[in-house]
Amino acid sequence: MNNELTLRKRWENADLTDDYIFNKVMLDKDICLELLRRILPTLNIKDIQFPNNQQELAPAPDAKAVRFDIYTTDEHNNHYDIEMQVVNKHNLAKRIRYYQAASTMESYDKGKSYDTADDSYVIFFCNFDPFNLGFQRYTLHKHIDNAPEHIVCDGQSDILFNIPSTKHEVDTKMQAVLDIIAQRKVETPDNLVVKLRERMEKVKQNRKWRAEYMRLSMYEMDQQIREEKMKKQREEIMQLEKEIEKQREETMQQKAEMEKQRDEIEKQKEAMEKQKEQMAKGQAELTKEQGKLVASWNNLKESQENAIHNFIKGLQDAGIDNNSIKKSVKSSFNLDDKQVEKYLN
Repeated sequence: MNNELTLRKRWENADLTDDYIFNKVMLDKDICLELLRRILPTLNIKDIQFPNNQQELAPAPDAKAVRFDIYTTDEHNNHYDIEMQVVNKHNLAKRIRYYQAASTMESYDKGKSYDTADDSYVIFFCNFDPFNLGFQRYTLHKHIDNAPEHIVCDGQSDILFNIPSTKHEVDTKMQAVLDIIAQRKVETPDNLVVKLRERMEKVKQNRKWRAEYMRLSMYEMDQQIREEKMKKQREEIMQLEKEIEKQREETMQQKAEMEKQRDEIEKQKEAMEKQKEQMAKGQAELTKEQGKLVASWNNLKESQENAIHNFIKGLQDAGIDNNSIKKSVKSSFNLDDKQVEKYLN
């Protein structure tokens, strides 16, 4: 119920910036013709085919289809696509390129020369500044980069109007159109403005179109809800992917730290093994030196004992008495009485 009330108010307040209202208003051939004449006065357009809204074209069978807001051709078979763009989706340049591609495919007849291809005009009324340069009207053509003033005449023209702009860079008649679209006061009387107002009133009084508007708007609301849910899900998935990536990076970092610690442990282990080998080698050398010291001590002891024995024998051979020998051995070799007795017995 709330949605229905919202849609009724939207229908009552809708103006030419509403895509649906714009399309239905532009289905009036005279209004569409006069609008094209004001946008492209130098073409001197005499007549156009009855405008077709929501016409769908595809450059190739498996390519994305293009649905034009208003599509028509003039007496020279020039192609015109008129679009109302309310929301800036920041893809306008590439969108225009695709629209031109779809429209251009209609311009090339099989077996004919490229020179006979019809011209194509894509026209956007934007409820924002499409390129943020402050201009009220943008006209796009290809040019040569190293000669910007040289326009490449390929038959394609893109025209974009900045509806909110109040710079009055366009002529009076075109300014009146932009003012009525923007719901500004129209400064001078204008027949097209009168027709636009009458046509909008007629559109809003059409019950069939009102029901269609409600149905499409309801679908758009449901679609928007679905898109918001999908967007939220995508954001949640992206957040989850970021967390997974963060965890993966942390795991990799931890793994790197563990590898670093393992390398440090291996280095310490190698250093300990080397130190152990050096200690074993030192112990072996120490044992060897101790053996040498023991051998030297034993040799020294043996030499001393031999010297004492020889000393005692020499004194005995000299007829020295034992008491004198004891005293002499004790003082000469720094021995105690018990040790001297050992050598004499």
